[in-house]
Amino acid sequence: MEVESLGVVVLAYGGGRQHEGLLEGLLAEGVSPAALLVVHNPAAPGESAPPLPAGVELLETGRNLGYAGGMNRGIAHMRERGADPVLLLTHDARLRPGALAALLEAARRRPEYGVLAPALVFTGSDEPFSYGGVTRGTGTNKHVGERPAADGVFACDWVDGGTMLIRKATLERAGGFDERFWGYCEEADLCLRVRRSGAAVGVVLDAVAEQAPGGAKRPGPWAYLLIRNQTEYARRAVGLRGVAVVTARTIWLVAFQLARALARGVGLRPGGAAEPWAVAVGTARGTLDWFRSRWGPPPADLPGMGDVGNA
Repeated sequence: MEVESLGVVVLAYGGGRQHEGLLEGLLAEGVSPAALLVVHNPAAPGESAPPLPAGVELLETGRNLGYAGGMNRGIAHMRERGADPVLLLTHDARLRPGALAALLEAARRRPEYGVLAPALVFTGSDEPFSYGGVTRGTGTNKHVGERPAADGVFACDWVDGGTMLIRKATLERAGGFDERFWGYCEEADLCLRVRRSGAAVGVVLDAVAEQAPGGAKRPGPWAYLLIRNQTEYARRAVGLRGVAVVTARTIWLVAFQLARALARGVGLRPGGAAEPWAVAVGTARGTLDWFRSRWGPPPADLPGMGDVGNA
């Protein structure tokens, strides 16, 4: 599989220039500017798109569609171009030298894999972040944090959405991201459908990328979306047993975070009470909204909205 057939979608949020290092690295690895598409989710109405290198195409969404909606727009554009495979990247991802070549070589050699991803380390370090993810029998998810004993490609249940290489045929069989999720767990849901369609999901161990989790920037929406979407994912993965497990965990989580907020508020523990309060409220409302079938972006009145806007 050659780099010439590759299409790359970079999802950029806001008016910053976080994507610049990512684009520079891709161009240095031999990706043509014409193969690059930046999808801009604006953080505020009328926000200007970030500057791009010459020849790189821009797709404006007009408002913050979240990860799922933004990536789906980019995927549709690349499918019209006939790109195969499509590499999906968020603006904070950084592929280390040789990672792209390793991904494409694994895709060429291992056609049974419909989705491939690099191993992830925390930005600016060699500390492992994710070697893919597994879904427990309860329907809950966890990252694999230690390098697996695998030869070349580690087969897993799902990979992080910040760096995903997907074949065109896989997208045709499994479809794109479920936009009701908006953000969080949508990549696990897509990978579930990929595996049920007969293709495998895996991590190329010799490909490495850097990634920075963003939950701390938006504690309320993070907790809300994670719990609401995890509940739905657990239902799809294992049925009502998964819903029961996630709901029970939610009750415990809300109580724990309220206790943290109280302890901080009265000075028994260091730190401010705003963060655990935001997590408690987001978690509780996420569960309630799953039962009410409320989908899409997080409610705008959640505490701890952080960098989430224009949704």
